Order: sequence, then C-alpha cells, then structure tokens
Amino acid sequence: MPVLKRMLWLVATSQPFTPNIERMSRNLTTSKEYIYTYLDSLERAGLLSGFLPSETGYRLVRKPSKIYMENTNLLRAVAGEIGGRDQIGPVRETFFAHQLKNAGMNVCIPSRGDFVVEGKYLFEIGERTKGKSQIKDTDNAFVVRDDIEVGFGNVIPLWLLGFLY
Repeated sequence: MPVLKRMLWLVATSQPFTPNIERMSRNLTTSKEYIYTYLDSLERAGLLSGFLPSETGYRLVRKPSKIYMENTNLLRAVAGEIGGRDQIGPVRETFFAHQLKNAGMNVCIPSRGDFVVEGKYLFEIGERTKGKSQIKDTDNAFVVRDDIEVGFGNVIPLWLLGFLY
C-alpha cells in the first residue's frame, strides 16, 4: 500500500493530527527525511494544511503543531473511504481553519484554545453548548459555535465564516 495514501488515512482519522515524526517513520517504515518531504508534498498538493505553533524560536523549525485535511470534503472522503466515523468536532475545526486560511489570515495553534488568528485573536471552536472556560480572562477571545443562528457578545456562529470564502 502506498505510503502517501496511508499518511492521508492517518491524518484523516486522527483529526486534528499532532505529528510525531519518529512514530510515523517507524509505523510507515519510511525514513524521517521522507516523512517530512511527503508531508510537505501533500500540503503543496492541497491535500493537507499544517499549522505552526504560535510560539517562536526552535518550535517553529521542527514541524507543524497540528495538521488538518485541507477541507471538510477531503476529510469526509478520505475518512469515509476506510470506514472511519464522521467526527463533527474535527469537521468544525477543519472548516474554521480552511475558511480563515483561504481568506489570507495567519492562523496558528496556541497553547490554550484551538486557534490564534493574526497573532492576537484567540478562538475556541465547539458545539452549541461550548462554554467559555478555556478562554476566560483572555482579551480578544471568541467562541465559535455550531448549531446557533445568531451570535452574541464574543460568541460567533460557525456558519458565518462561510462568507469569508
């Protein structure tokens, strides 16, 4: 079975995927150098999106903090091909990341919350009942919720991000 296909399956069924290059190399019986090359090639081909940590220094030169499928259609197609269950949480996060990335915004992975945009806006993604505990006491922090029609305060409906495309 081709390594690139197995890598896609791994990412699609482990959303959001936090890469462990050593483990991937061992499980796919491929050198670490090739793993880095393949991940880069899959991203340049428009199949994956890697997001760096919001930190600076050596953390930026090692690897992406998280890897998502490029969009929700790819996620569902690849996960469905191998009989993976449809996880709505990863679909929400993939949609958010895809919309903002395609709008030309800088999206990173913070140590707290799901995404930081343009280096100053913190976002937590979730369902209708998603609370604000992970972003409390943080300036410029927002909750993006699915299954709501209207936002209020620092709560934004997920569907609204579709207008960024």
